Amino acid sequence: MLEHEIKVAIAGVGTIASGLLQGIVYFNEYQEKRKNILHPIIGSFKPCDIRIVAAFDVDTDKVGKDISQAIFAPINSTPKFIEVDNKGVIVEKGPVKDGLSDHLKSVITIADGEEIDVVQKLKEAKAELLICAIPSGAEEAVKAYAQAALEAEVAFINCTPTMIACDPSWARKFKKANVCLVGDDLQSQAGGTVLHKGFLDVLKEQGVIIKDTYQLDVAGGLETLNTLDDDRKQYKREVKERTLKQAFKNEINLASGTSDYLEFLGNRRIGHFWIRGEGFMGMPIKIDIRLETLDGPNGAATLIDVIRATKVAINRAGSGPITSICAYGFKAPPVFSDRHNAHKWFAEYLEGIRAE
Repeated sequence: MLEHEIKVAIAGVGTIASGLLQGIVYFNEYQEKRKNILHPIIGSFKPCDIRIVAAFDVDTDKVGKDISQAIFAPINSTPKFIEVDNKGVIVEKGPVKDGLSDHLKSVITIADGEEIDVVQKLKEAKAELLICAIPSGAEEAVKAYAQAALEAEVAFINCTPTMIACDPSWARKFKKANVCLVGDDLQSQAGGTVLHKGFLDVLKEQGVIIKDTYQLDVAGGLETLNTLDDDRKQYKREVKERTLKQAFKNEINLASGTSDYLEFLGNRRIGHFWIRGEGFMGMPIKIDIRLETLDGPNGAATLIDVIRATKVAINRAGSGPITSICAYGFKAPPVFSDRHNAHKWFAEYLEGIRAE
C-alpha cells in the first residue's frame, strides 16, 4: 500500500503558493464546490492529500515565518479566501541568484542570514517533488533549484518560462538520475494563453484562416512587476507566442503577453483578445473579448492537477520529462500538442494506457 500523501516543497512563496495552500483547504472544507476543479481525484489522490513539507523564498517578510502566514504577507496580492492553519513549515532563505529584477528590488527586501542548503533541506523534509514558482526570468535561480532537485532525487515541477523540461541537456540529466521532470511555464485554468489557443483552435477547425491576432493583458501582481524588465518581458512573450504559432502552418501576425503593470489591480489580471480572420469567400471575421481573472487561484487550479499527476508518475518510477503532464499543464512543453490531444494524453497516462 502506497503512502497516501504527497510531500511537496515549494520555491517562491508568492501568488501561486497562496492559491495552492488556500485551494487545498478550500477543496477539503467545501465539498459542494468540487465541480470547479477539472479532476477532483487523480490516481486516487485528492487535493487535500498534498502536504507542504518545505518552502523557500528570499523576502524578509516571508523568511522565518510559517508558510501559512507567509502566503498572506503584504507583498502578496492573492485575496484571503479561507483561513489556513499553521503548517509547522518555516520558510527558509533560498538562493537569490538573479531572482529579483531591478523593479522587484524596489519593493522587496532580501532577508538577512545565510542561504539554506536546498538539497539537504529537501532530504531532511523527505520531499517527493519541488515546485519552482519563483519570478519569471530568473534563469540562474531556476537552474539552481533544478540542480538541487536532481541531487536530492526529487521530482521537479517548473512553473517558470525558463527552459528546463524543454532543454535536452536537462532532460537527459533527469532521465539518467531516474527523476521526474515537468514543465515549462505553468498554464492557468482560465488564463490568457489557454483561452487564446481555444479561440484559435475552434476557428481553425471550422476552416477560418487567421490573419492577425493579439492577446495582451495588464495586471497588478509581483509577477507582472518583475517582467517590466525588458529582457524578462521579451522572453515571456516569446514563450507565449511560440506555443500559439506552433498550431498554425500559415504565417499569422501575432502578439501575446503582458503589456503593463498596474499596482491598483492587485491580483487581478485583465486580458484583451482580438482576432481577425477570413471565412468562406473571404468573409471578414473579427473577435474582440475582455477577460478578468485572479492570478492566484487561476494558476493553482492547474498546479493541483499537475502535482497529483506527478505523484502518479513517481509511483510508476517515471524519469525525465513526463510529456503528457507537460502538454496538459504548461505553455511550453517539450512535446507540443493541441489542446484536445493534450487532455487526451493526460487522461490516457493517468489510466495507464499511455506510456512515457
